[in-house]
Amino acid sequence: MRCTWLLKEATEESVQALTAELALPPLTARLLVNRGIVDPDQAYRFLHPRFEDLHKPGLMKDMGRVVQRIFRALEGREKIRIYGDYDVDGVTSSLILKRALEILGGQVEIHLPRRLKDGYGVRTEVLEHFHSEGVRLVITSDCGIRAFEACERARELGLDVLVCDHHLPAEKLPVAKGILNPKRSDCSYPDKNLAAAGVAFKLVQALFEMAGRAEVLPHFLKVAALGTAADMVPLVGENRILVKLGLEGLSRVYNVGLQALLKGSGVSGVVDVSDIAFKIAPRINAVTRMGGGPELLDLFDTVNPMQAEVIVQNMNLKNQQRRRQEEIIMEEITELQHSKPDLFQKTFLVVAGKNWHRGVIGIVASRLVERFFRPSLVLSLGESDCQGSGRSIPGFHLLEAMEECGDLLSQYGGHAQAVGCTIENYDEPSQWLQELSTRLDSQARSLLLPDQLVPSLSLDSFLPSEVLSMSFFQDVQQLAPFGVGNPLPIFASQRLEVAAGPWILKGKHLKIQLVTPSGAVDAIWWKNGDAADNIQKGSQVNVAYTLSRNEYRGVESLLMTIQDLQLHSSSSGL
Repeated sequence: MRCTWLLKEATEESVQALTAELALPPLTARLLVNRGIVDPDQAYRFLHPRFEDLHKPGLMKDMGRVVQRIFRALEGREKIRIYGDYDVDGVTSSLILKRALEILGGQVEIHLPRRLKDGYGVRTEVLEHFHSEGVRLVITSDCGIRAFEACERARELGLDVLVCDHHLPAEKLPVAKGILNPKRSDCSYPDKNLAAAGVAFKLVQALFEMAGRAEVLPHFLKVAALGTAADMVPLVGENRILVKLGLEGLSRVYNVGLQALLKGSGVSGVVDVSDIAFKIAPRINAVTRMGGGPELLDLFDTVNPMQAEVIVQNMNLKNQQRRRQEEIIMEEITELQHSKPDLFQKTFLVVAGKNWHRGVIGIVASRLVERFFRPSLVLSLGESDCQGSGRSIPGFHLLEAMEECGDLLSQYGGHAQAVGCTIENYDEPSQWLQELSTRLDSQARSLLLPDQLVPSLSLDSFLPSEVLSMSFFQDVQQLAPFGVGNPLPIFASQRLEVAAGPWILKGKHLKIQLVTPSGAVDAIWWKNGDAADNIQKGSQVNVAYTLSRNEYRGVESLLMTIQDLQLHSSSSGL
């Protein structure tokens, strides 16, 4: 899909001020200004995140109440259950809480729902089972903020529930003994962007500070970084501190299971956010997407390297199965596109199929957004119920759209960019499916302008090829870790000559080499192998790209990842 190139506008006065004040390379200063960081003190803290810059956990609404209830449970030797969620953020936040409570002497176990059997959210019957086992305190992790019926039932049973979540609350809150969620309208906590792993870390911070064990906190940063980076929350503020420091810790891992996971994911040496997003997180998620779950907890608990290796091998197998299920659904959607093209002309795409694997429909929704640049909802139709997962584009709040369709749904939840939903007890899906599609499309058409339906690339700078070098790359890396809220800088260079290629990798990726004064640079354009038909050696191209480090046989070199490419003669996007 063709992109519009937009150059970010940074005032030269602001760039020069940061350059002079902090002795920064001009481009580093420009990248900071492009991200809205113009104050020298703010820029310094951004470039040099410190543990000491974390906010006091007591600033979060209900923190004192939650800490008090937990210490009462610890002193009374009460049985504690952590009710987690099945994605990376849910797993890691649950592990953080469990380990911390164990250090403080707690009797605690994690309940990890099965994605395919239990679905998302806190279930009443599970809380009833906890109560029958003598559990007196339940702490939710990455769920619970909309668990109204379950929390009410817990109150009737005398089972105390503490909600630790980061998802968007409804207008009212569930009945609970305490609710930690920085997105609460009555919470004045300075950072609203924490993932569940971040909320869990803040609770652990409060607990250890109260217990006089604050020296233990840095050990929790590695797992907090995994959950935060995987959940695609903005990597600014406290998230940046947690991820930056946590990534540094991941280069020296002592947990046997985490060591095996890194090795089995092909990650070694310096770990960055892309390693988490594209190698580690997919393997963790694949376990629950394909019906598993408890083995994830076993992985982080084991001290047996052989057991850890077996678990990771199984994770890799499930990841392969997950990919195959994605392809099966995408093939059916491609056939649907040919047979019912009108469905794909809408502003909001709703596609449904019988018994599509429910563990992968969220990924399929993401792929539809990538292909069509439309908010998309993918539904798996069962015999009497349906499960859906949606993803959005900038400018369209997906959860608010689902709230407008609440009467058609049994359950739903999520946030602006991703949602999940369930429809139960239907006889014939066609009628409500049509109604749901019509309503969502109507909302999207009323809110999205035509230019919002065309993907754009925000360029940080046009670069002459002379500056492309490993030393330049190191300057850019001062702003790492990159992610949502602090995107990997996108540069553009014009009239670069193709030195060699094109080559097609794995049948779908394009690779070329481009001429620079310091030598040929490899460039890869993922999933765009068909562009090879228009490129030949000696062609001049305009390229928008990100930069990374490539290492082969101990030799480091620069790698360009192409975001968009245009033959110079047809550079209408410039």
